[in-house]
Amino acid sequence: MATMEGFRNTTQRAVILQEVRAAERHLTAGEIFERVRRRYPTIAYGTVYRTLHLLAEHGLIQELTFADQASRFDRRADRHDHVHCTACGALIDVDVPVALIARHVAEEQTGFEITSHHTMFSGLCPACAAKQRRAGRTQREKTAAS
Repeated sequence: MATMEGFRNTTQRAVILQEVRAAERHLTAGEIFERVRRRYPTIAYGTVYRTLHLLAEHGLIQELTFADQASRFDRRADRHDHVHCTACGALIDVDVPVALIARHVAEEQTGFEITSHHTMFSGLCPACAAKQRRAGRTQREKTAAS
């Protein structure tokens, strides 16, 4: 596990890192700010935001960016992949050994020396898929009754 070497470790930074590592899911900067603010009411959102990026930059946490959504922060900094529900936004860690093969294929095909990669699978979680199936049946039933 990486340490806070290379930058000054303040109490605020330690508390922010502690909140990310204690989280059971991938939180946004806003969610982390709200949690930290309970302990340090005077902390500024900008401090939390900058600290999260600093921690990610130093490999202590992982930042997951989405084109149309807020970034989420992952306590796991090791190489792993994610599954993302496009309906409810659930984001779950998954270890996919085949993704490592993809890295080697990408290196061979492009000549790049790839230093890192991340695979994001998108789709519907079981609850959202079931909800969508129910909604589809309901719509077909309404159409059939007309």
